[in-house]
Amino acid sequence: MNLSVLFPETRSIKHVVSLAQRSEALGFHAMHLGAAFGIDPIMALALAGSETDRIILGTAVIPSWPRHPVVVAQQAATANAACGGRFRLGVGPSHPPVMGMYGIPYDRPVSHTREYVTIVRTLLADGKITFAGDHYKVTAFLDVEDGGTPPVMIGALHEQMCHVAGAHTDGVIPWLTPPRYIADVVAPAVRAGAASTGRGAPPIVVQLPCYVSTDGAAVHAAAREDLAIYVHMPAYADVLATVADVDVATVGAGGWTDAFTDTVVPWGDTAAIAARLREYEQAGADEVVLSPYGCGADPAHNFNEALEALGDIARS
Repeated sequence: MNLSVLFPETRSIKHVVSLAQRSEALGFHAMHLGAAFGIDPIMALALAGSETDRIILGTAVIPSWPRHPVVVAQQAATANAACGGRFRLGVGPSHPPVMGMYGIPYDRPVSHTREYVTIVRTLLADGKITFAGDHYKVTAFLDVEDGGTPPVMIGALHEQMCHVAGAHTDGVIPWLTPPRYIADVVAPAVRAGAASTGRGAPPIVVQLPCYVSTDGAAVHAAAREDLAIYVHMPAYADVLATVADVDVATVGAGGWTDAFTDTVVPWGDTAAIAARLREYEQAGADEVVLSPYGCGADPAHNFNEALEALGDIARS
């Protein structure tokens, strides 16, 4: 199983290029870059592509509603050309609180995403599309030299969206899910979606925060701060309630708990992390993407040590 690495969005293009070069040197299969309110990750990864040779570079994930699917297809083809065919597009509907910041209604995300990825993938594969749906009515063409057909993956957690991923995309990217949730919810829904369209199931690319430290108190303290936002996102709150066997109404009120960390966050020494990766492989994951966080008295130093340690696992 491939091991890749994820970094949150950053404000420095030079830093992204440096991270891509370092990730490649450490032996990771791919490097993903988050999307929020800093630099544009597609543009940054396109620039990083010209400074690397082997590593796959992808977004995880671009919010779909603020970007028209024709524009995203143009961007993905352009980035793929800049990366020499090593770009992967991760896209998703994001979350109601985030879309509220844009002033965009969060309306029927499943059917929206289905139409969105259909337009993007068709343009990338065929170079043209005429499409009339409930959300989009599009007549467009795409002509990017050396743009190729980069894979289009969606961020998904729940059964319906994972079914869309299986039926209409090149992969699913669940974030913050333990192995048994992959085995019980994600993998079956992806397989069912693929079967509904008569094709093989696309890869499951699990993405997770992690801490490479045996200091449990330091890990739990860092996670309570680093991951606090996720209990206030309805989609993640639902998953956390399911896997921790608690009432979803208590998830946000209680904040991020140590039980959530122990359930959904790989942490410990390299042996513990490697063992956790094997659990994901057995659950049906085709690739795991770890986002290392720093903890303890010197989080920056611990982050660097963690990245090196994960590289050791990736090369093993």
